[in-house]
Amino acid sequence: MTDEIVVTRGLTRGYRMGESTVLALRGVDLHLLRGEFVAVAGVSGSGKSTLLHLIGGLDRPTSGEVWVDGVDLGSATEAERTRHRRERVGFVFQSFHLLPRLTALENAALPLMFAGVPREERNARARAILEEVGLGHRLHHYPSQLSGGEQQRVAIARALVHNPSLILADEPTGNLDSQTGAEILALLRRLNEEHGVTVLMVTHDPAAAAATDRTIHLRDGSIERTKDEGGRMKNRERQASSFTHTPHPSSSLRFSDLWRSAFSNLERRAVRSGLTVLGVFVGIVTIVTMLSIAVGVELEVERNVEGVGLETVFVSPPQAQTSATDPFADPLPTTPITPASIDTLRRMPQVASVAPLVDLPAYLDLRVELGSRTASATVESSAQRISPFQGDTPFVAGRALTPGEARGVVLTSRLATELGVGDVQKLVGQKVTLVVRLPRGETNQFPVTVIGVQRDNRTSIQLGVQDAADIKEWWYGQPNLFETRGYDGLVVKATSLATVGAVVDQVRALGLQARSLQSFLDVANRIFATLNAVLGSIGGLALLVAALGVMNTMIMAVYERTREIGMLKAIGASRGEVLGLFVAEAGMIGFIGGLLGLVLGTLIGRGVDWAGHWYLASQGVLGVGPLSVVPLWLAVGSIAFGTLVGLAAGVYPAMRAARLDPVVALRHE
Repeated sequence: MTDEIVVTRGLTRGYRMGESTVLALRGVDLHLLRGEFVAVAGVSGSGKSTLLHLIGGLDRPTSGEVWVDGVDLGSATEAERTRHRRERVGFVFQSFHLLPRLTALENAALPLMFAGVPREERNARARAILEEVGLGHRLHHYPSQLSGGEQQRVAIARALVHNPSLILADEPTGNLDSQTGAEILALLRRLNEEHGVTVLMVTHDPAAAAATDRTIHLRDGSIERTKDEGGRMKNRERQASSFTHTPHPSSSLRFSDLWRSAFSNLERRAVRSGLTVLGVFVGIVTIVTMLSIAVGVELEVERNVEGVGLETVFVSPPQAQTSATDPFADPLPTTPITPASIDTLRRMPQVASVAPLVDLPAYLDLRVELGSRTASATVESSAQRISPFQGDTPFVAGRALTPGEARGVVLTSRLATELGVGDVQKLVGQKVTLVVRLPRGETNQFPVTVIGVQRDNRTSIQLGVQDAADIKEWWYGQPNLFETRGYDGLVVKATSLATVGAVVDQVRALGLQARSLQSFLDVANRIFATLNAVLGSIGGLALLVAALGVMNTMIMAVYERTREIGMLKAIGASRGEVLGLFVAEAGMIGFIGGLLGLVLGTLIGRGVDWAGHWYLASQGVLGVGPLSVVPLWLAVGSIAFGTLVGLAAGVYPAMRAARLDPVVALRHE
């Protein structure tokens, strides 16, 4: 190891100012020995800070060489210069550059955080250094609670915490009164002597310069003269070889520290962060609420369809036509579903069962009699009973009619009440009389047996096929009605899903129309997919607005924290780590917004579900499943999507932060 720690040869740094170039340094040749305490003096604009920035690896020379501890910073890569600042150099600034929301201990430990040192170890090291600079009693105070001298002591501790071989102090006493400034100079001198660390201090104060080993005077970017203060230079030359230095081994910012720092930065700007989170939150609430309802309705449809059976085929007569002689009569089918058609289908090996459907006229005048009590009722159509949209209405007594069952009636609980029945269990198995009146006044009675009672607020009944057929034949006065007009429909069960196609083909060969639940479900799924896309796009639009809000917030954060970014780079943060910090903040905004949006969206969906069930119950529709469902893919997807929106919106501001020139950033007002 050589005695010289800093060597510059012909060092030049120029800046473009419009069409011309201004030289801040003009061919500076400098040699700095290990263990020296050297001042660089000169008037403002003489190039003092520029020289410090070049030695610290914050800037690159226009020409010439700058060597520090055997590293050529002029040709070093960005990563090598970052490592140089992280391991070999400690900066002390005139304006301290402490982070206001971090304690003295946390500020002093920052360089070790970017060096990848575990939290407990770096806090122990920072505590020891703070105690050494006389701040052991102020470890957990924030910068606003410290005096100027104490803040500068924290900055010095931060510069020393990673065991650098070189301290670069830029006007360390410039913002302090004379007494405090003298104390800081004495502290730097003591640390220089006890630690053997080399100190290069920029100052315009002759008294401060006089406290060093030698003073290098700059004028117009060139060394004007060098002054050895009282022979101390020779003592340093003799002691230089005895100074040894071992930098703290460094790695890179840990993932846990990255997210912890990001969260801390969001806390520092709680109101603005909260408003930005609100934008993502609104978008996710919209998506979760709408899609959860869409998913719930879709699952309810599928549940009901599958309850009927996907192997079910619904058969109906082809397009009906109105009678030419009586335009007010019920239309006649072109191809009726006759008993012969039913026999043909039942003989098919692919058919498991065939159940005929009989519907009574909608304007049927019907009353139910039980003893001396009577009540008006309507007959529920077969289409209503087998509809996949019809929920499973619970039975308070008895059972439901099976498909194709010939005899029996199912009453509703409200109808039973109007008939004066208190214990509906006793009603099952009893005979009731259905009284049907023709438009011209004739009536007929049809005794039927009660097989079940549904919990329902309507006054309706369900009839077995043969009971309904008896009423319909009497109504039309045609004993052979089903030979001529045919049945209103069939429910055909195929032996398996694989044979549904063959059954449909046979039905159509008979001249009848066929619809399978599988085809219906496919259509329904396409409808719901379209609905989900439309509803999701509404939430997506809200998230687009939220993304712009996140981007605006992060851009403002970059602007407000420009000097902080410069300080972070000076203490060893790489471009990638600065990028990661800002992206993590944006991602955290999206994550929090997504999580809160998921919670509220789920609650709103539950509210809609409750209101929907209340309304359906008031209309007599019971047995309906959840109308709002948040499946795992929606829960995870909403949080992930919110996070992704935040990350995407934060990339551009983060890249701006990472590309900031640290020298320019440190000078930002």
